[in-house]
Amino acid sequence: MNRAQKIAWFTLVVLGLALGLSMAAFCTLHFLLGVPARGAAGGFGFMGIAGFLGLIPVLFKKAPAQVQWDERDLLIQRNANIAAYATFWVLFVGAAMIPWFVMGPGGTITVSYLAWMVFGGMFVVEIIQAIATLQQYGWTTKGEQP
Repeated sequence: MNRAQKIAWFTLVVLGLALGLSMAAFCTLHFLLGVPARGAAGGFGFMGIAGFLGLIPVLFKKAPAQVQWDERDLLIQRNANIAAYATFWVLFVGAAMIPWFVMGPGGTITVSYLAWMVFGGMFVVEIIQAIATLQQYGWTTKGEQP
């Protein structure tokens, strides 16, 4: 498994853990303890776990004596970036236009909605990029030597 695959798996595990814990906290606060949804949204503080993605350069250091990327790796990375940002753009435009269709041109939204759009966009980009990377490499090792 090469460095890009390890980073993709790490990203999926960290973001999956962050989303799972956040949803569990929200559901516990809102449905079991009766906290209003606006207050229970504080359960999404577990998304701070996504900050562990900042450790990628430390955990997955580049080996100095090894070739890091060949043409295939660069093409895979490029395709993963295109898939991630194309998906993000479609969802971002949808998130921006749906309130206009629902509330009309005179409607208003809160500023927090805009922050959630940006945060959700980052989440989508990271997840789709990791999935596209793993999909192109084949999800598992193919008997490569470390």
